[in-house]
Amino acid sequence: MKQLTLIRHAKSDWHTGAARDFDRPLNGRGNKAAPLMAGRMVERGTMPDLFVSSPARRALETVRLLAEGLDIDTSDIMFREDIYEASLATLIEVVEQLPGLEHIALVGHNPGLSELGLWLCTQAPEWLPTCAVLELELAIDDWKAVEAGCAKRLYYDYPKK
Repeated sequence: MKQLTLIRHAKSDWHTGAARDFDRPLNGRGNKAAPLMAGRMVERGTMPDLFVSSPARRALETVRLLAEGLDIDTSDIMFREDIYEASLATLIEVVEQLPGLEHIALVGHNPGLSELGLWLCTQAPEWLPTCAVLELELAIDDWKAVEAGCAKRLYYDYPKK
């Protein structure tokens, strides 16, 4: 069995004047939501072996706040360019290529992340709000064996819940 935790980046700031979407930082609400969700993950006992994240600024800031709240070393964060603006097909490829660890958290963006959740698990929400945490248990022993409907929902939470 593998565990995959899908985490959408926290709320970003649309009014910073960032030249590119990729460069948008978190806003005040996002900077509060990520530590809040890290605290809830600690309470639940959710402790990924590795974070795999989009390098977009809002995802990078989110994953760093989560790692800090979970007391996870930043060396346990892997960044993958292909997660930014990824389609479902691309995210499936990312999952298939994950290292052989038991529990990995994938930090990214909608709509791809929500589509991945639904593809993996029929009990997943249709749309992940900002900083949502969806913890799944996959009935596989190797990430390469991932397939539609192979997961069950263990936990779902988001800041406004």
